[in-house]
Amino acid sequence: MKILTIVVPAYNVEKYLKRCLDSVKLESVMSDIEVLIVNDGSKDKTPQIAAEYENCYPETYRLINKENGGHGSTINTGIKNATGKYFKVVDGDDWLNADEIEQYIEAMKTHDADVIATDFQCVQDETYNLLESWNATSIEEHYGKTVKVDSGAIKEPLKLHSFTIKTEILQEHDITIDEHCFYVDSEFVFYPMKYVETVYYHKAKIYMYRLGRDGQSMNMRSMQRNVNQHLTVLKHLLEDYDECKDTLTLAKRAYIERGISLVVEIQFKIFISMGFRKGTRKKCKEWDVELRRKYPEIYAATKRKSIDLIRKSNYMILPIGAIVLKVK
Repeated sequence: MKILTIVVPAYNVEKYLKRCLDSVKLESVMSDIEVLIVNDGSKDKTPQIAAEYENCYPETYRLINKENGGHGSTINTGIKNATGKYFKVVDGDDWLNADEIEQYIEAMKTHDADVIATDFQCVQDETYNLLESWNATSIEEHYGKTVKVDSGAIKEPLKLHSFTIKTEILQEHDITIDEHCFYVDSEFVFYPMKYVETVYYHKAKIYMYRLGRDGQSMNMRSMQRNVNQHLTVLKHLLEDYDECKDTLTLAKRAYIERGISLVVEIQFKIFISMGFRKGTRKKCKEWDVELRRKYPEIYAATKRKSIDLIRKSNYMILPIGAIVLKVK
């Protein structure tokens, strides 16, 4: 059995894919990993590049071709095909830190936690300049330890790039992500958390996240264009929370509430960036009033001061936020 399945969602990433795949092409770990390159209907040479790796290293790399279905569909395909003990998503335009992979794999062999949490770095496209580093936790004592979720000690929801989870949790509980939709990372990291009991914090910057590439979905202008998709994902997160909240321990419930509140904050940021547009204030107010009515715990968990001011102003200051963000 392989220790780790790495799923590489790949859509028109011919320019970046070799760097991604080469980052795990290390003799010391190739026998422990499988790399599932899920070609999401690419129109460029992405599948041909992936096929070269599959042909040269068939015990490690595997190409899966499918019709275009979006990021969520590639993760769903990866879950169905994964055979490794652990499961990690690495986008085809990103890569892993080769200097840290051996110890990362060793952590999975040594510790049997449901989730392995690691740090990551944000890197500028083209220049590869380091922009920012993200730690999996701000609590230094957690590193090198397995922490029980029900202890209540885990305060910061994990991001996709920090997240490695046992494959059996995903498969046994039929974790399924929205397809034909952006912003599904939050679904992947929150849907399975109700089944997670332990998190091991491995202090290493494993994931290298490329920023500044044209067309990235997290670019604010892209988020404005796809605002309804973000609302759809948030709606599904809230529905999932509502279905399971009464079965959760207090600690798990608090963790998921904090996580979804961060997605709410992003939704507010999108509305703020569109503050000058006709109808935005009305749409934002109606959405937030409904959030308070149906999900008061999530509403209350959203504690950012700027959001509190918007609510107290009856949403009148949205255009001021747009000026601050300099996005119209």
